[in-house]
Amino acid sequence: MAEPQVQDAGSSAGMAPNRLDEQHIFTTQTLGFLIHPNIPALPPNAKIADIGTGTGIWLLDVAKTVPATCELRGFDVSASSFPARETWPANVTFATHDMNAPFAAAELGTYDVVAVRFVSGATPRAAWARAVANLATLLRPAAGWLQWIDSANFALYNSVPGASRAACQQIYDGLRPFRPEPRSSAARTGDGDDDDAEAAVIGLMMREPGNLRRPDVWRALGLVDVHEDVFSTDRLQDPGLRLRDRGTRNVIECFVGCLQSLVGVEGSGWTRERIERLNAEAMREIDAGVYHTLDQICIVGRRAG
Repeated sequence: MAEPQVQDAGSSAGMAPNRLDEQHIFTTQTLGFLIHPNIPALPPNAKIADIGTGTGIWLLDVAKTVPATCELRGFDVSASSFPARETWPANVTFATHDMNAPFAAAELGTYDVVAVRFVSGATPRAAWARAVANLATLLRPAAGWLQWIDSANFALYNSVPGASRAACQQIYDGLRPFRPEPRSSAARTGDGDDDDAEAAVIGLMMREPGNLRRPDVWRALGLVDVHEDVFSTDRLQDPGLRLRDRGTRNVIECFVGCLQSLVGVEGSGWTRERIERLNAEAMREIDAGVYHTLDQICIVGRRAG
């Protein structure tokens, strides 16, 4: 019997390259930076890693802003979206690697910046801590910074009265099989201080029940100067609403792609015909002015000496 699967290992696999690039554009314009301003100016020989690199668009944009003497390396569990090798700048390379697996000894302790972007569907606290700990091994002692960008708290809104949001909402609600259920009532309701290891702590498909204290996870792993920013996508200045419209279509298309993995799963209730019908209805709802917001989360921290 088929089971739903979500890539959560430093991968952009399964997302169309144009959606990956659009996502990068929306996020960069929302945040206003490629590398967080808390990270000091990089040395001319800096080494930068991009985890879940996808098409490499973030890495290639960063390469335009740093000296050609810097070394930039993109990692993903799949090479399917990597740019053609002949287009790589001389100081940029790409390689396949699962972010949860140990890195080669030659890579350890050598990076000034390790950036992670949009690799989480709804990652449990314990699994996230293991991934952060593994990525921190790449950082230069006392100088290397980890930067993690992800999304959470999807919500739908009307821009005109009377428009239906039903199809878009059904698509989002259908993602429940991908969200780990917390064991404790505190984690479910957001009451009190709960550290349920199985409760989702970050990712596009989750909604936060309360303060999840993500920076505390990093501090417990020995990272210092930890800071978390949370920006809403409605911060984006978009007078013509073109980016808002494209962003909503982008995220619904992403959710639809996840639902397709539920086709054939016993008891899921999802068929290709139902997904196609809802997707068409959702696009009409967006035509009528329905739009989404997401929280864009950026956490940075430095490896201690």
